[in-house]
Amino acid sequence: MDRVNRLVADALKVAALAVEELAARAGLSSSALRRYRLGDRSPSSGVLRRLAGEMRRQARQLQRLAHSLEAEAQKGGKRA
Repeated sequence: MDRVNRLVADALKVAALAVEELAARAGLSSSALRRYRLGDRSPSSGVLRRLAGEMRRQARQLQRLAHSLEAEAQKGGKRA
């Protein structure tokens, strides 16, 4: 498995997305994304850009959720 394929596999883990979900968001088939992850194929630069964009969106959503949860916890702590 080359470096690009490893990055795709690692990014899926970090983004906590199912292959099918990330593939749909990036406009790919799930079988293509699986081949990229396993190292059977290497994605083009355009596909890598789309995948990176989707993973950044997912990371931002997770950050917003974490901030919301922290704010709720702080509000709850002030009332007690």
